[in-house]
Amino acid sequence: MIPTEKELLEYLKRHDLVNLSAIARQFDIKNATVPDILKPLEKKKLVEIRKFGGSKVVLLRRTS
Repeated sequence: MIPTEKELLEYLKRHDLVNLSAIARQFDIKNATVPDILKPLEKKKLVEIRKFGGSKVVLLRRTS
């Protein structure tokens, strides 16, 4: 089941650095779906996606 924004943010708060595959496994979704569900959070500047080694990771942005 595709997670809500709230579920994704809660998961990211519990983990410092998460690769996209880990998100896919956690929520039992396809790897290709993960960037699509992260895009709205990235546009709201709540998360940042970076390349780290050979994979992409998601960082929760700190809000002041």
